[in-house]
Amino acid sequence: MNGHFLLSFKGEHKIQIASIGDPMKAFHENRTYHSTFPFTVILSDNIDFLAHWHNDLELVYVFEGAIRMGINSETRVLEAGDIAICSSGDIHYYDSKDSTSKIMMVIFNPSLIGFPGGWPLKVKLTSPFIVKSLVTKVDEVAINNRLSAIMQELMREYNQKLEHHEQIIIGLLHELSGLILRHIPLDKINPQKDKRRITNMKIMQEVLEYLDDNYMHAITLADAAHQANMSLFYFSRFFKSISGKSYIAYLSNIRINQAEQLLLTTDKTILDIALECGFTNIRTFNRVFKQIKQRTPSELR
Repeated sequence: MNGHFLLSFKGEHKIQIASIGDPMKAFHENRTYHSTFPFTVILSDNIDFLAHWHNDLELVYVFEGAIRMGINSETRVLEAGDIAICSSGDIHYYDSKDSTSKIMMVIFNPSLIGFPGGWPLKVKLTSPFIVKSLVTKVDEVAINNRLSAIMQELMREYNQKLEHHEQIIIGLLHELSGLILRHIPLDKINPQKDKRRITNMKIMQEVLEYLDDNYMHAITLADAAHQANMSLFYFSRFFKSISGKSYIAYLSNIRINQAEQLLLTTDKTILDIALECGFTNIRTFNRVFKQIKQRTPSELR
């Protein structure tokens, strides 16, 4: 089924992002685009998005306010002027609870810069965040300003779509990725030394996909820990450190997001939707829905 995944924002506003093969599959996102050119720019206010990953690169620039963002096991509150870089396969999430922000996301397939299998190769960023307040040296400030300028140039080219804009976008993406590799601290990937980290990221990807495939069933913390082959205690801490949410909160968000889609796009009864999304009774469904969405299911009808 083709469609669009709706991102949730505070208040009444939503936007649609680039089309994906299954609108409910946000957590291992196999992204497709509105055209044959695999590039998009999204402006978002107060975005909330659960932990997910994809092969495409996702670069974030904060225009206003503050937003909490997690990439793999590192979490930071980003403010105006800060940049985040999600490399291929990075598990990342957005959390706008108790804050407001306006951000720009530049998302593209790494094939545009010659790396169809993922970028970067054989190295990883020491930190995926570029914090403006910590950039003090003259040359660092200049690089940071150029990265910010490139992202805004990409947005202009994408929006205006003047003649040869795709060629210019590719050139800007090459400059952007080159500057990151030249000036941002990198760590070489050692298959032996990094084995535990790589294994943990793979396990987390598999767990997120498992939850996305089975949210409609009664899957407990113990079930997910067994899926990850971890002890209950270790898995609980591990899951929250990467997803930014407890296991129960994350699973509830998957179920409520799915329910919201069904409420907006089908004529199914609220009870049927609640049961289909893994809730055992309407009372719990209504309570959790209002807690997450700040309104009741019936207010969407």
